[in-house]
Amino acid sequence: MADDDGIRRITIRYVHDDAGLRQEFDQRLALFLRAHPPHCRWDITPLVDALDQLGRAIPSMDVTLRSDAARAELRVSLDFGLLRIPAETATLPPAP
Repeated sequence: MADDDGIRRITIRYVHDDAGLRQEFDQRLALFLRAHPPHCRWDITPLVDALDQLGRAIPSMDVTLRSDAARAELRVSLDFGLLRIPAETATLPPAP
């Protein structure tokens, strides 16, 4: 989706261990990237590698990509939740 300033944005759910959802993520990412003109291309290899590595510890997250054609820039943000530490292990030992 593009706004009046030529900024395109998409949010895609990334799930590490679900092949169907991972395939959907890959397809939507590819469609988003192909919608840009040839002069606006990015090497997303570091992004895919980072998601794969992070996905081992945080298996589900929302990935938002925001492209600004005027600056030929692609911004990425991740949104995910973290588990709480159980109360019995959350306390720190007293300071010396």
